[in-house]
Amino acid sequence: MSIYAKINSDNIVENIIECDDTNISEMTGKYIKVTEQTKKAQIGYTFDLNNVKFISPKPFESWLLNDSYDWESPTGDKFILGKFWDENSQEWVNHSEE
Repeated sequence: MSIYAKINSDNIVENIIECDDTNISEMTGKYIKVTEQTKKAQIGYTFDLNNVKFISPKPFESWLLNDSYDWESPTGDKFILGKFWDENSQEWVNHSEE
């Protein structure tokens, strides 16, 4: 059994199923097999056809996609424990400063 992501016409994942590889052709819609190469897929992720990768939704407008197809802040960090990203100031802020 393999994991497959069903993508819509905008390449957005709308469902995840577990299916035998020989039976996937019987399914209606476009299914992409989730592999180590494609990265994990979740509902709402976008499938990048050119790079054959599932990409999570962009968490903040200022964030950039890195070479590993993960979002990171303009400071180069993905997430910092105990801090949150303040989009207005473009910096990490301690939770106690909320």
